[in-house]
Amino acid sequence: MLSESVASIFSPYLQLNLSAFDNLKLVVAVLTDRAEECHALEAEMAVEGKAQTAYLVRWHKHFIYCGRTNSYGNKIDEVADLDAINPESIEVLQPPVLSMQQVEFMCMENAHFDHI
Repeated sequence: MLSESVASIFSPYLQLNLSAFDNLKLVVAVLTDRAEECHALEAEMAVEGKAQTAYLVRWHKHFIYCGRTNSYGNKIDEVADLDAINPESIEVLQPPVLSMQQVEFMCMENAHFDHI
């Protein structure tokens, strides 16, 4: 469930089904374009009782879930239970920061691919 602040920023992208890493790049790009500080992360977290490695973006007090690593067809979400994240497993990532034009192109590619 997305908080109001996260939902308002990412509403144009909530219907996309991108790979987890593409979601990570999208979230970082959108926040960077808004001059917001954020941190891209990879961490172990419990989902439905099972441990999985996921891409997350920390923005203020929010942890934005981008999907399981090596997975496709993910939607942007928000981690509601921060206890689900294993703090010892957190690794800070340095993904490429895309321009908004590159984000637009990535989204168009995805929309085209989804309809082939």
